[in-house]
Amino acid sequence: MNEIGLSEWLSMMGSLAVVLVLLGATLFGLKKMGLSTAKNSTKKMQVKEVHNLGPRQKLIVVSINNEEVLLGVTPQAINRLGTWPDQQSVAEEIQTPDSEQTTDQSADSSPGKFQQLIKQFSERNSPPSSEGKEN
Repeated sequence: MNEIGLSEWLSMMGSLAVVLVLLGATLFGLKKMGLSTAKNSTKKMQVKEVHNLGPRQKLIVVSINNEEVLLGVTPQAINRLGTWPDQQSVAEEIQTPDSEQTTDQSADSSPGKFQQLIKQFSERNSPPSSEGKEN
């Protein structure tokens, strides 16, 4: 068996070092270009979902300014196909009521939404009245 000399060993280690440096530079470049796999929630615009329709056509759902936008992407154009409120922002608005709404409800003598729901529920579940029925 041939023994590996110092020059062959240094050549192999130098080649390995070059490959590792190129790999590190590629990963650093991908991170700077924003092609990393980690999701950053601090960004104002996020791509929520991508659906490929063909080799060069896509449907993309983008979240921006508390709205979700459906985009159709082709090589020639990008078209907005639809817009609706972002589900996450709607859930946050429901959980944290505005201070203006609470002060208006307390000043107003009309029943709140919860009281209206309770009233509807009790009317629905109450037994039918016997006024219209005769035995």
